[in-house]
Amino acid sequence: MTEDLATALRAMADAESPHALDVERIVQEGRSGLLRRRMAALGGGTAALAAAGLVVAVLAPAGGAGHGAAPGATASPGVPSSASSAPTTAAGAVKTLPAQVNPRDPDVTHWQFGYLPAGMTAHSGAGAAESLDSTVWAYDPSGFGLRVETSTNEPQMIPGHAGVPNEKVPAHVEGAVKAFWLGYGDGVITSPDSQSAGKIAQLAWQLPGGQWLEITATHVGARADWQVQTLTTAAHVVRQDRSVPLPIKLAGVPAGFDPMGVSLYYDYRGPSLEWNFWTAPDHRQASVVMIVAFKTGGWKIGDWVPSQNTNTCEDSRGLTLCVSSPDPVPAPLTAIGGAHGLLQRITSLGNDPAGWTTDVLP
Repeated sequence: MTEDLATALRAMADAESPHALDVERIVQEGRSGLLRRRMAALGGGTAALAAAGLVVAVLAPAGGAGHGAAPGATASPGVPSSASSAPTTAAGAVKTLPAQVNPRDPDVTHWQFGYLPAGMTAHSGAGAAESLDSTVWAYDPSGFGLRVETSTNEPQMIPGHAGVPNEKVPAHVEGAVKAFWLGYGDGVITSPDSQSAGKIAQLAWQLPGGQWLEITATHVGARADWQVQTLTTAAHVVRQDRSVPLPIKLAGVPAGFDPMGVSLYYDYRGPSLEWNFWTAPDHRQASVVMIVAFKTGGWKIGDWVPSQNTNTCEDSRGLTLCVSSPDPVPAPLTAIGGAHGLLQRITSLGNDPAGWTTDVLP
């Protein structure tokens, strides 16, 4: 996802006419391309890809009983303070927790929140068993959000372009080898307003082992202490392989469907899931069929799928379930009765994370 954001920002900067900066839209539209690249990097093959996925679902902060407040902050009712729940090991030492992996779940994430500000809810993010790429999300009801993700290399700026990151503003993340905010010039560390994410801020830091991580804060205007909370959250990210629950179950992957990956984004608008499948052995030429599920009324199908696709949807237990496919309809989809046949294989578990499961596949 980091790569998609950087690529999109560079394309915008190089374009002849200016573009409105809508960072969350850029991230959303880039997810399918990211899935293709990451799954292809695993070398293809049904067995490996069936175990790989990019998912977001509800989880408590790793290693803690609840959500901690930053030093000096007031914890929400029923939420432990930082003195009782924040890990004592900072990011530099990379506290590692035992794996919690279910092989029937198509997702494994690798980096988790060890601390979150009071009032925030943690959600896991993008990951695959065969790769250390990982993304985790958290948000609070105000819309303020935090996203932690891996980065292959040190993030690069785009000097000379207004409205996109163009300078590195030094920052301090406890235990990190190097840390900086992605700045917008003259020391400014927040972006122009975007349509769906408000003002954002991005922090990058390098662990002693060489791994780069990034944290993106969205709707920063909704939280007065967002800067210290972002730094504190970064300092307590922990290393843990972890399966995450999904809001649907699938009664087996149909013949001819090669799972590409799953992406379940969750914020104050509810869940929105995208599960992609290649429909031919040659992935470079294969059509892609998508299963999309989202909170009914919280999102719309057009937020996630190519505009030229045909979408077949039905509502079930507070979720809208859709099958999105290209024209002509791929043969493996036709063989199971088309989009309606695939919908019959999907069980909705609702939009309440308490009812989700890691037993996604039989």
